[in-house]
Amino acid sequence: LAFRNAQLASLSAYIGIQLGLVAVQNRKKGLLRVLKEVLIVLAGMKSPWDAFRVASGAEQEKDTLIGPMFEMTFTKCAELFAESIP
Repeated sequence: LAFRNAQLASLSAYIGIQLGLVAVQNRKKGLLRVLKEVLIVLAGMKSPWDAFRVASGAEQEKDTLIGPMFEMTFTKCAELFAESIP
């Protein structure tokens, strides 16, 4: 029971951090863009999506705070942090 709760806390922390990043990163891009990114997070596809952006050479978009490489790095760091909770 305790391990299950720790796993749920880990998953919740990871998704919460990602949703926070998506909200901050895309707040000036409009509601549809934020919803698209939220769906990517909830589907569990944030890491592959970030890797695709970096591999395809995507540049930092206008009205975003950070570029694709830093966003991928931040996401990976959040994943490592959340996985270390249990």
